[in-house]
Amino acid sequence: MTNKHFKYDRHQEEWDACVNDPQLQELAATWLNQGNSLDRWRHDRMYSLLKPIVKWNPKSNWLTVGDGRFGTDANALMQMGAENVHCSDISDTLIKIGAEKGFINSYSAENAEALSFPDDSFEFVYCKESFHHFPRPYIALHEMFRVAKTAVILTEPRDFMIDRGFLYPILKVINKIRGKSNRQHRFEEVGNYVYSLSEREMEKFQLGMHYRHLAFYGTNDSYKKDIEFVDLDSPAPSDKKMIRRIKTLIFLQNLLVKFGIRKSGLLSVVLFKKNPDNSLKDSMSSMGWRLKDLPKNPYA
Repeated sequence: MTNKHFKYDRHQEEWDACVNDPQLQELAATWLNQGNSLDRWRHDRMYSLLKPIVKWNPKSNWLTVGDGRFGTDANALMQMGAENVHCSDISDTLIKIGAEKGFINSYSAENAEALSFPDDSFEFVYCKESFHHFPRPYIALHEMFRVAKTAVILTEPRDFMIDRGFLYPILKVINKIRGKSNRQHRFEEVGNYVYSLSEREMEKFQLGMHYRHLAFYGTNDSYKKDIEFVDLDSPAPSDKKMIRRIKTLIFLQNLLVKFGIRKSGLLSVVLFKKNPDNSLKDSMSSMGWRLKDLPKNPYA
């Protein structure tokens, strides 16, 4: 797709480099390795939120969107018991390799803004940490919603300018005194603007589409360069130091959330196209999901 008014970022170049650049090959190999790395621990914390949904109906078919790292999201769903998962990304460079190695079973190159599937093709569509890369994310979200039969699930950076803790103004003043900037916009090295999520925007999306049911879950995360190579059981002092550092940073963020100083750094949302049954609601609530029913449109 070409349009002079917008452009897609350097994801194809990034995946090509993972195949051709020796240094990046080593990094990419960690994505395929289902070992005990600190980075894997980070992602498993996010994936675990899906367990009650997968368990509710393991035979449901899933689509992952923006799953270009060999299909790690699809593989995680399969590891949790999902029996039918189709992986997609704008480039099939790495997911093709993932399929050849048996890491995933089914894949296709897909532009999230123009998915090739018919309406209601998948029970669930899952997009983890990719939505914020899209140049026109709400076009992509409408496409995901179109091909989903039951729900779309997103896990993305939270928009702190909208979702603020009640002590946010005080934190803002403290940061200013310390000479620390309160960043309103962020960009990533691959070239994209970080298009973050807010609970309010997700509610507006649902109501605009004449749907009323959704669920939220907030998590915190921390990343430092090269944690992909840190084994959780490593006896090396440098590895132990990195593990303590990452877990401490997450712990401190959790404290800030607990005392209302800020909201969680990551926001997961389930956008339901139908009211979930009580068994799914109960299992999600038990895990900590906050389910919400929006008001009915009296004029619809």
